[in-house]
Amino acid sequence: MKKKFIILLIAIVSFYSCEDILDVTPDGRVTLNEVFQDPELTAKYLSNCYNNIPKKGFWYYFWANIPTGICDETWDCDDGQGLQIAKMYKGMTSSTGHPLEEPNIPSMDGLYWSKYWTQIRTINVFLERIPSAVVETEAIRERWTAEAHVLRAYFFLQLIKWYGGLPIETEAIPLDYDYSKMKRNTFVECAEQIVDDCDFAIQCETLPWRIKSEAEIHRMTKAIAAAIRSEASLFAASPQNNGGENIWEWAYKVNKESLDMLLANGYELYTKVHNTNLYNSAYEEYFVETADLNENPRDRETIWQNRHKAAGHFVIRGFPIEGGYMAGCVPTQELVDAFDMVTTGKPVLNLAKPYKDETKLQPNYNPDSGYDLQNPYKDRDPRFYATVFYNGSYKLMSGISTKIETYVGGNCGIHPNNRSHTRTGYYSKKFMHPESGPLRPQDDGTWKYYRLGAVYLNAAEAAAECGKTDEAMKYVNTIRHRAGFPASVDVKASSKEEAILLVRHERRVELCYEEHRYFDTRRWSMPDEDNIVEKFSTGMEITKNADNTFSYKRILVGTLDSSSPSKMSYERKYHWMPIPLAEVSKLETQTGQKWQNPGW
Repeated sequence: MKKKFIILLIAIVSFYSCEDILDVTPDGRVTLNEVFQDPELTAKYLSNCYNNIPKKGFWYYFWANIPTGICDETWDCDDGQGLQIAKMYKGMTSSTGHPLEEPNIPSMDGLYWSKYWTQIRTINVFLERIPSAVVETEAIRERWTAEAHVLRAYFFLQLIKWYGGLPIETEAIPLDYDYSKMKRNTFVECAEQIVDDCDFAIQCETLPWRIKSEAEIHRMTKAIAAAIRSEASLFAASPQNNGGENIWEWAYKVNKESLDMLLANGYELYTKVHNTNLYNSAYEEYFVETADLNENPRDRETIWQNRHKAAGHFVIRGFPIEGGYMAGCVPTQELVDAFDMVTTGKPVLNLAKPYKDETKLQPNYNPDSGYDLQNPYKDRDPRFYATVFYNGSYKLMSGISTKIETYVGGNCGIHPNNRSHTRTGYYSKKFMHPESGPLRPQDDGTWKYYRLGAVYLNAAEAAAECGKTDEAMKYVNTIRHRAGFPASVDVKASSKEEAILLVRHERRVELCYEEHRYFDTRRWSMPDEDNIVEKFSTGMEITKNADNTFSYKRILVGTLDSSSPSKMSYERKYHWMPIPLAEVSKLETQTGQKWQNPGW
């Protein structure tokens, strides 16, 4: 039996460990009993519970943001290189070869099925052993237990976001476990378990609301638990996941509680520009600067942030005139269309039916917006200028303000197959330092897993779905005020349906590039529906005329005409990732039940 415990321990903890206060790997030659009778080894075991947290952002192979590139926010200019994103666009995926389940560079994100289940089972062993473990104080035991509950909630939420409802595991699996009894729980049941884990942690007196020192960086907090429960309940109530049951009142209750708790414990939106020499808005600065950890932080919005720096953004999502290796994910015309007019507060397009055709080449303009077809980038939502480089905008290059020319033949002109040039007529700006370049390659922003702005919009969506339109609009306008919209153009909803449209529209803009849109459009779809907004992508082909004016033409990207889609990922089977075939085969053999997700 002792030999079996040694094998089990080695299997569980033989992964890389976090670079933080708990960073040590347990000695694989000791038994679990010995580990948890030693305070230091117990701490080291907890460190393994922190393994495999995804880096997100541009840490997908090959320095891509795959969820952002798949959804209708962007088009990845590595489409012709045969890499992961190209496989998704062309539908070259299967349960034996999915781009997010293929092992590539170990430091890159992916292999979620094995990594996240490993973490959940490691955490369950910890939670089983910690009540009787030898620790220095009871306060430490209480805090570590709470941290483990938050971690389990986080990893389980990631699993069900990608794969749908899965077995709920809250106990360590014994060596003689009967796998024939294993079954998939519903998404709602999984979300309820996640909320329970978060609620347990929030009740812990020794778990802090905020990390205040670099020594404790990356550790779990009550605020992270509040954000996780907010997202889990929102996803569960959505059409894709609710199993036909209306549970929006529950989701509203959970989200209202989460938002109120965060506000009551010092979290607030980032509203002040601290470096006015570089940034034009708080929103722009917020996504570049790293959250400070101290008793009185200037950034009170960030709940949890990754500190891993990707390659310099000027290289992986840059410009051909600055030596950029690739343009990366560039904004689609659909994303550009989503930014309202700041002067009127009105959307450019009709939100109920933004396009007159499936290809989105025929926009259905809102006549009350004030949008100027001949001057399309004037007076837009301030977040547009923090998110998108467009024709005529400027970028600091080696200290020199340089005009970006995306017109045909311009210095950063649109190109159909050159990976360093845009396909859409735009380049991405959000997360990029204003001086990002060869002289400042590591100053770009890093991933924010959770932030207060997202929780505001989670609460807004749940409120709108419950018919609480005034409350929903209050949250939406709070976000828009930070963006730079005056109160005089606050959005108002005359019906529940309009409130839902406005909230979804706001999420698209405020949360773009943050991996929300990929999941949002899927969870808003019915299980038997295609994700039609992803089917075609468009760009803006700009021609410079002899009199220095410009002509604008909407074009399809990734396809020549409407006979074939831009992205095969619009098909309904892409609502979920496939469970790896080897795992499905074992599960179906042991349980006699079907496990694979639809279409795979």
